[in-house]
Amino acid sequence: MGNISLKRSWIIWGCAALFFCYQFMLRVSPSVMVQELMTDFHVDAYALGLLTSFYYYGYVSMQLPIGAMLDKWGPRVILTTAAFVCCLASIVFSQSATVEMASVSRFLIGCASAAGFLSCMKLATVWFPPQKISMVIGFTLLLGTTGAMSGSAPLSLLMEQMSWRDTIWITSIIGACLCVISWLLVRDNAPKKLANKIAEHHEVLQNQPTVLKTFYIVASKRQAWVIAAYGMMMYIPLAAFADMWGVPFLMAIHNFDKQTAAIATSAMYMGIGIGTPLLSVVADRTKQYKPALWLGSMGAFTLFCLTFYLPGLSATTVTGFMFAAGMCLGGQFIAYSVVTEINPVEVAGSASAFQNMVCLTSGIIFQPVIGLILKLSWDGTITAGTPQYADQDYQYAMMLIPLALAIASFISVRLIKEVYPNHDFSNNLQLAKE
Repeated sequence: MGNISLKRSWIIWGCAALFFCYQFMLRVSPSVMVQELMTDFHVDAYALGLLTSFYYYGYVSMQLPIGAMLDKWGPRVILTTAAFVCCLASIVFSQSATVEMASVSRFLIGCASAAGFLSCMKLATVWFPPQKISMVIGFTLLLGTTGAMSGSAPLSLLMEQMSWRDTIWITSIIGACLCVISWLLVRDNAPKKLANKIAEHHEVLQNQPTVLKTFYIVASKRQAWVIAAYGMMMYIPLAAFADMWGVPFLMAIHNFDKQTAAIATSAMYMGIGIGTPLLSVVADRTKQYKPALWLGSMGAFTLFCLTFYLPGLSATTVTGFMFAAGMCLGGQFIAYSVVTEINPVEVAGSASAFQNMVCLTSGIIFQPVIGLILKLSWDGTITAGTPQYADQDYQYAMMLIPLALAIASFISVRLIKEVYPNHDFSNNLQLAKE
């Protein structure tokens, strides 16, 4: 990049990353409210899984539209609007009297949250050279996982002082602040000198494509589907375990109290925040993406198996396993570098949206599926009006996670093509068409 400064790039990206942090906190907050939500809304595990999965319905359904809107209108307006909607929807969720109202508010939070990571990716592509994108993604996840940790252990502590409704209402204030920050600081386009440097590394389209055309450009690439499949398998541990069922699982299997279980699951997000930059270093040092993708999936597979099936593990050991597993799960975010590399810069938002949409579909599917497995294996025990699930019920349900990680390992080795950016740009373009 020569003497071109990236200081302003980091500031503008930081605004989007803060919103990504905030929406992560909203996403995982139900994991520390499982018993309270089941009691307050009078539902079982399956019904609660459906309620919380409405976040993912909103998130997934808005991926492609928001990706296209980012490409057409830029991140400034989209981020400002998204923060405002999250603020209002959080207030509605905190005041919900019925499951239906709570589900609608979670859906709206999910819709607005879809702008978080996509805005970070769009701004990274527009304001940074491609060699920096893996590092920017790593720092994005570092901030994002800070939000996830804020949605686990700190919210659990806050709930000891007030109800879950008051806790959620307080989080809405953060959304209002981010709305103002986004409008004041975010800018859509890099200065001409920086933009010209970035354009040297990407396929350039003669005209900005239409919304439908951007979808076609991304979805017509076979590799885009392969990379998305890898990401989906790698996201299942987050969507199903960390975001929802991890805390009650650890309480049942390892006899942790809620605070200890919340700390253990939040350690996964801390691991992701650290592991993503480290795996990006692996990619940069080897000049290949595939070793980082395989290392992440196989490492996570091993660590989840140890956590799920080794008896008598201490809280320290489980927390360490979850932290290390989170580091390995950072491999899924390296896949975003791959998908942006095989697409023109003009459709970067849509390319990231496509990847994110497929990945987050795991939440729609597996949060209620695990709840359904728990319900089907439940022996009927009820305590204080709330269903109680046995250890073996949780272990049956969680078998899905190691299976998904094994599939991700196979995809990384056998199906993904190597497209690490190099000087032979024509070779990368040819691989991108496969």
